[in-house]
Amino acid sequence: MEPEKLQTLTAENRQIETQLTKRNEQYIFDLKKSMEAANLSEEERETALHEMLTTLVSEQKSGKTARQLYGTVSERLDAIVNKPEEKPISTRPSLMILDNFMFLFGILTLVTGGMALFVSRGTQVATYGLTALLVASGLGAVIFYMMYLLIYQYEYPGADKSKKPKTWKAILALGSMTLAWFLIFNAAIFLPTQLNPFIDPFVLVTIGAGFLALRYYLKKRFGIISSLASPRQVR
Repeated sequence: MEPEKLQTLTAENRQIETQLTKRNEQYIFDLKKSMEAANLSEEERETALHEMLTTLVSEQKSGKTARQLYGTVSERLDAIVNKPEEKPISTRPSLMILDNFMFLFGILTLVTGGMALFVSRGTQVATYGLTALLVASGLGAVIFYMMYLLIYQYEYPGADKSKKPKTWKAILALGSMTLAWFLIFNAAIFLPTQLNPFIDPFVLVTIGAGFLALRYYLKKRFGIISSLASPRQVR
């Protein structure tokens, strides 16, 4: 944290502390001493205090104490020192679209290759060339991202719902894009083999599994938010 920001944060904390009850003021005083003894940096101390002070001032109006909210000083110190690492969260359009693409391409190649592998020989199976699969996955990835952009992003806590487009506009936009997706995908199927090569089913299954595994890794690594569904209500 920049020195100026830390100085501002410290000043805010001292100002809020003046609003504490005597009991809560003593709790914070003891906690400060414990944090210093634990060799926490000034930034760590002030950040932790800032997270607590506003809540304390608000909750003490109903008679709640710091002890009731945070446990003993030693328990609160332990929670601060051993605070679990926050998982990264990313809503970058490029990463979300990539996530969608890898999911769709992985599923389509697995299904296409799997059907060709496990049906009886001589049975007619609908297969798709590589270009058709890439086109379907690429356009689908964009459409799924638009679902997040038009609908799902407004269901997250703190979202500005005033900017949410009207339902009929979102449905019209997504419906139009889905229709275009369907038409372009089906047109790609009829491309000549030179432009739409067919891949060995076993290779397709391997590629599909690889894409899904890589997607899982990237999702965990960068905390990519899914654009395929609304956020979970319970976290």
